[in-house]
Amino acid sequence: MIDRFVCSAASAARDERVLATASQVRGWLLVEVHGAWGRDAVHDSHLGAHLPDGWKADLQLRGIRPICIRPSLSNRPEDTDTARVFFVQGARPGRTEGVVWSRTLPTLAAVRHVTDDLRLGTDPVGWERHHDRVVLVCTNGKHDPCCATQGRPVVRHLRESRWAAQVWECSHIGGDRFAANLVVLPDSLYFGRMEPAEAEGLLDAHAEGRVALEWFRGRSTLGFAEQAAEHELRRALDVRGIDDIELGPSPEDGRIRAHVHGVGTIDVVVERTVIELDERLTCHGTPNQKVPTYAVTELIEVEGPPGPSS
Repeated sequence: MIDRFVCSAASAARDERVLATASQVRGWLLVEVHGAWGRDAVHDSHLGAHLPDGWKADLQLRGIRPICIRPSLSNRPEDTDTARVFFVQGARPGRTEGVVWSRTLPTLAAVRHVTDDLRLGTDPVGWERHHDRVVLVCTNGKHDPCCATQGRPVVRHLRESRWAAQVWECSHIGGDRFAANLVVLPDSLYFGRMEPAEAEGLLDAHAEGRVALEWFRGRSTLGFAEQAAEHELRRALDVRGIDDIELGPSPEDGRIRAHVHGVGTIDVVVERTVIELDERLTCHGTPNQKVPTYAVTELIEVEGPPGPSS
């Protein structure tokens, strides 16, 4: 008998850290698609038959990532011919406000007609503001078995939680080896490698305005070095508020300037290295991969918080 390679188990066994691994996504299009999803869920599903060539690529050129979603059973609509869609602009503190718009379409065939004019930073015509968060849990087993194996128990647990109405199964969002993977929108926060009860706990923390650092992969609206900087600042300074850190370029090359609420301005020095792995990175991947990693080497205080007389 040949043991099957399991990428999430292999990643945990080599003690790979989850920080600075969130897929870089500024905008999202979430489309409710029932039935089976293939490896490329957008095209290998009931949605794919209604899309013209280049539809997905065109959205991605506009900074929008299309994802298939389906609700938990407790939130499943009686009329499954309709399709709920969400357009999300991801939050980046100090730069972009996170916002979710939604609408309900009569059929999946209508999706292509309501997405041609979507642009980040512009309010879409005919859409309504959605004032609740959207929680995505990847269960796309056709893309990677670990997503289904680890993600579905999380979904089953959250179905019985007070957050059930916010939870959606989703197609591939990146980082199969960190399954179970969960994204909170519009705050653009990625979490990975959590157990079902831990997923509920991190959503509890988020509802109170805090980031659960133990499973925090990063914020998708930040670059990887910025994600590493945010993570280290939160760890070193015990900063957990969702919007307590604003990142921007530093006057000096190789540094990331951070404005930390209640602390002050700090320059962060991040070092990038590349690790070569003999084994596969994902269950369906190929061996001999090069994986970039990021580590903070120095925190330099630029100025402290304003004094009482400021």
